Amino acid sequence: MTQDQKTISYLIVIVFTVIILIGSCSHMFRQPYVDPILKPAFNEWINQCKLKDINYKRDIVKIDSILYAPLEEGYWGQCFGNKIIINENAISPIDLFTLKLVMFHELGHCAFGYGHFEWGEDIMNSVLPEEKIIVYQHFWYLLEDQYFIRYLTKKERKKLQKRLEKSDCFCILHEDKLQGNEKSTNNRIN
Repeated sequence: MTQDQKTISYLIVIVFTVIILIGSCSHMFRQPYVDPILKPAFNEWINQCKLKDINYKRDIVKIDSILYAPLEEGYWGQCFGNKIIINENAISPIDLFTLKLVMFHELGHCAFGYGHFEWGEDIMNSVLPEEKIIVYQHFWYLLEDQYFIRYLTKKERKKLQKRLEKSDCFCILHEDKLQGNEKSTNNRIN
């Protein structure tokens, strides 16, 4: 084998290696399908992530779709791990604020790994009474700041969880707060 043939062989191996690496990492650069009705809310979430220097692309890689579709009665939205559904039967397509609130909540679960937060008004509350939406709207910027302040990368979340498991304190991460069978104007956000 001549020197030129060796060089060409090495180049071919390198090119195929690069092609394989790019192909195996291509999922990291795609965004989920987002229903056109939900696109403004999703874009606002992305813009806020960018403003706060959050590398959201790593966090949304496992989400393949965000849909505006029917859910069972009593739910505004739900995170199914790789899919988010915002309930078209509960939220009007022209109610942009509620769509945004539920979008942030569900991305909090699916992308950031947030659990429910029940102390006071919070984007991650599990129950959202319709009559309180005006409060969320009025205090949106404060609620949004609280929401993003809690952000930890996946690596940081794992470290924190290990530290908590080693300590003697009792802490709940990603809890699913039990709800009573309330049949009022309260809707759950899961």
